[in-house]
Amino acid sequence: MASFTFGAGNLLKLLRVPVYALGAAASVVVPRTPRLWVVGSGIGLGEGAVPFYELARAQAATTARGDRRRVVWLASTDAELEEARARGWDALPKHGRRGFWATLRAQVVVVTHGFGDANRFGTRGALVVQLWHGIPLKRLHLDTPAALRLSPLPDHRLVRALMRRAYSVAGRGIALFPVASELVAGRISSAFGVPRSRIPVTGDIRDDVLLRGEPDARRARARALIGDAAGPLGSGPVVLYAPTWRDGAPDPAAPDADGWAEVAAWLDAHDATLLIRSHPLGAGDYADGPRASPRIRMLGSDVVRDVTPALSAIDTLVTDYSSIAYDHALTGGTAVFLAPDLEQYAKKRGLYEAYRDFSGGDHAVDWAGVLTRLTAQRADASAAERHRRHLVDEHVDHRDGRAAERVLAAVLRRIGEHVPGSLEGVDALPLPRPQLTELELGLDDAGQPELRLALEGLPTGGSGVDADAGTTAETVVRLEGARASVTGRLRSVDDDRADRAGHLIRIPLTAERWGRPGLALPSGDYRLQLVLPGASPSSRITASSAIAKAAPLRLEHALENLEVAPIDGGLRVRVTPPLAADERGRDAQRRLQTEYFRAIFRPDDAVFFESFYARTVACNPAGIDRALSRLRPETTRYWSVADASVPVPDGAVRVIEGSRAWWRARGSARVLVVNDWLRKRFLRRRHQRVLQTWHGTMLKRLALDRPGTGLRTRLAVRRERDRWDVMLAQNDYAAGVFRRAYAFDGPVWELGYPRNDVLVDGDAAEIRRRVGIPVGARVVLYAPTWRDDRTEIVDYLDLSSFAEQLPDDTVLLVRGHSRTLPYGRDLRGDRLIDVTTYPDVAELLLVADILVTDYSSVMFDFAATGRPIVYFTPDLAHYSEDLRGFYFDLLAEAPGPVVQTRDELLGLLSGDARADEFAEQRARWRARYAPDDDGHAGERVVQRMLDEGMLG
Repeated sequence: MASFTFGAGNLLKLLRVPVYALGAAASVVVPRTPRLWVVGSGIGLGEGAVPFYELARAQAATTARGDRRRVVWLASTDAELEEARARGWDALPKHGRRGFWATLRAQVVVVTHGFGDANRFGTRGALVVQLWHGIPLKRLHLDTPAALRLSPLPDHRLVRALMRRAYSVAGRGIALFPVASELVAGRISSAFGVPRSRIPVTGDIRDDVLLRGEPDARRARARALIGDAAGPLGSGPVVLYAPTWRDGAPDPAAPDADGWAEVAAWLDAHDATLLIRSHPLGAGDYADGPRASPRIRMLGSDVVRDVTPALSAIDTLVTDYSSIAYDHALTGGTAVFLAPDLEQYAKKRGLYEAYRDFSGGDHAVDWAGVLTRLTAQRADASAAERHRRHLVDEHVDHRDGRAAERVLAAVLRRIGEHVPGSLEGVDALPLPRPQLTELELGLDDAGQPELRLALEGLPTGGSGVDADAGTTAETVVRLEGARASVTGRLRSVDDDRADRAGHLIRIPLTAERWGRPGLALPSGDYRLQLVLPGASPSSRITASSAIAKAAPLRLEHALENLEVAPIDGGLRVRVTPPLAADERGRDAQRRLQTEYFRAIFRPDDAVFFESFYARTVACNPAGIDRALSRLRPETTRYWSVADASVPVPDGAVRVIEGSRAWWRARGSARVLVVNDWLRKRFLRRRHQRVLQTWHGTMLKRLALDRPGTGLRTRLAVRRERDRWDVMLAQNDYAAGVFRRAYAFDGPVWELGYPRNDVLVDGDAAEIRRRVGIPVGARVVLYAPTWRDDRTEIVDYLDLSSFAEQLPDDTVLLVRGHSRTLPYGRDLRGDRLIDVTTYPDVAELLLVADILVTDYSSVMFDFAATGRPIVYFTPDLAHYSEDLRGFYFDLLAEAPGPVVQTRDELLGLLSGDARADEFAEQRARWRARYAPDDDGHAGERVVQRMLDEGMLG
């Protein structure tokens, strides 16, 4: 199947620029007539263009002067032209002289996919109505770099700037862009550069067919449509697999032969039918499916051109990132989400909402996971039903099946035409939503920041989300972010309307994290969410005009800077580090850096600590800090942190990265202790020494040892190495690697790892309490390393469902690498605790009964516990050969079993992980790689610093 790509499509558009110019010139001299409208669709006779065309012919047949209006369908192919005329439509070919002339003369041009649905060279000066083809989840046009490519040119900022300009010009040519909701309006305005005033909330025309008439009649018509095209459907459930397209790449979730056999067996067991509909622009190998079972059938665009009318026959939809999920939710059917390439896709394309929200927090990564979820839904569909309602309530404001009428009325008003009586009344207000009537950002009685707001319209007898749910004490109002959330206190106020209640809400803007109270929220965006009993979260509110005009509100506090504003039918709180006005932004940082370079600092009896780029207080710097506080309490301990959500040790001084205090501490401290690169430009003073502790003994190759390292990287490695005075190594093996990988000829202290002191003297019971581990539970810690080709934690296990399949007494702790902290969202699931934000992984190692990792250095630290370790390495060949390379053969030396499949891992964790079998290997491993992890490494490092006069 041929597959469209952005780069090729953009190239064609640019090559047509001369023809566009001729068309624009023609539009200046050729007058448009109100007696002619043209309509077209990128998929042929389908999408919202069809109901609009039929309605426009029936309801807008004459102009204001009484002239007969002609509504013409523009066809792309001879077959489409013949089909349109067979329906009795007035149709013309869009290409050639007649299509160009019709588009050039038409007052109104209606399209679904773009200007090319009509004759693209004749649209200038027309009132262009862009109906679009679904509610967007994946980012579009101006909002994604994926759309700004130009084949065969490289992905360069100048190319992106050129394409951005082209898309912006095109967006200005759209006069009306009807959408399904206020939430969608914000996405469309951003993606197309269309002013919000041109985006009416009318409902999605293509979904009218899913909302009008009785459900049984809709289902019968849909089943007949599918049966006529793909063969009769049985009496059992009907499942539709509809993946989106991937800009020329194949569908990574297409099953192999064994996978199709498993699918076929499930279909037989449940008397079910699976329909497969690849995106019209996508690619995928699905031929083995129909060969595996007659229950598997293709339902591509060549079989059913427009799938929307068929959705009422679908019991369960399986999709990844397709907007079809929103359409199908209107039918009452449930969904299973399959996203094996979520991290890569979200990084490449971008999503308008977190995938966890789109999928309900539960998605499969392979077809085995899909089948598990399909079976679970057949037993209990309550969770899927709640999420279905969430998709509808969040994204669809009108559900009366009259979107076409609202769009037509909007077009007529825009051109100054009379709206027929049959269209009057269709502009009724959409479904009522809670309204934000008061908004204040201030301090609570303790001087901590809080958000105060008043909401009217919280339902008392039904919510639109769950008709049986009332607003009770169980109703939750919270601000939800990627890595944290805070819950507000909701108090009712008197209201003279029995069915609508007013509420005052106070939401704290600080939080407790892992047992530390009063911390700032992690930097990022937070949305207001309303959660009624038995319902999925909803972030949709409206704001009074006074609130909208007054926003955004801002507050600067010692813990965080805050900005609050209504956005896209919701409320957004943006949290940023507590930097002063003259410390924020690139220009301010350049000035501070210049001051830092020029300043003469008086040396302080102080140590500057930084761990993992200031994202956490942990690892070897934290271990050294603990020892330093005991052995030399008079020394000032500065901790560099990205924001005030990162707790610092008692007695230490927090310095926010980029603040004046941070630059000053960096210049005055006698010692800088870091476990990664210093990054921002650093000028070492004569009184300063830098101790590079690094962050683990290495299996994977580092720095200059990495294959394919280019000249630029080699220069950067050597420049960074020259900033270090001393390196710390866990063992002699690591010391040798450091010398070679960084060409380091300075001293390397082989003193053990201070971060592992807690494995000897830590309080396991207290750590279990902070983490939330039930008393008596067995703990499995899954701690994979990061990948150079992705940003989020790797998930080859479908972790949420994997945790549920572990023994009942087992809790799964999931720990992403520190480099994944700024990305993604915390995972949720029964007997699963996401501890990616937990400050110190060594404390997690202390409470873990079994460690599961892949290539992470925690394999060497965990050796000090003597407990079993399992290696889960499904991408072993790719990682070792393509990404990093190893220093030794993991398969030959690993002190635990190495497995590559989910089932193998589940089997090991359901038993004792072959602990006795590998006891001898674990002992050798400990002697080789953790000989000095005895609980006193931090003391040895501090004493060495004192002995060498580093602290004066």
